Amino acid sequence: MNYPIPTHLKSIFRVNENNTDTSILSGSIICNCGCEYFSILHNENRQYDETLDYSEQDGLKVVAVCNNCHKKHLIFDEATQGYNGLVCGDFKTAPDNRLTDFICHKCGSTIFSISLDIEIEDKEQFIEECVNEYPDRFSPDDYVDSFDWITINVRCQKCSEKIEWISLELS
Repeated sequence: MNYPIPTHLKSIFRVNENNTDTSILSGSIICNCGCEYFSILHNENRQYDETLDYSEQDGLKVVAVCNNCHKKHLIFDEATQGYNGLVCGDFKTAPDNRLTDFICHKCGSTIFSISLDIEIEDKEQFIEECVNEYPDRFSPDDYVDSFDWITINVRCQKCSEKIEWISLELS
């Protein structure tokens, strides 16, 4: 089956067909080298400045670094992905030097497996609201990158602690 996997995840996202349906894409991250464990860089604890517009502030950013080949994979950038990022441009991309290591709260490890649930944007609605209104900015295939919600869960490699980490509405 041809699943609507966001463009930036196509080569590293493995669909869990048992938990995927027409509105939710569920799966895990596997590096191109075959490794399923990553260190995670993020800015989850960023502080919003109420005196600045959203477009002037860093959006949530999550980068996975393969534990085997050390390749960096962008998992999520609130400034460019999801409906708010792609369509609205609500935030700016956080520079990598503002990201910190995600650490297991139970054992202190920094190596995790990563699973994602992505609420898929309705393609027809996207075409109606975005492509028809802004044909020079969007194509019908862009709906895969304008998802409505992302949930990122991680499991510690060392202690197997499952952490329900990020759940973010993007529309």
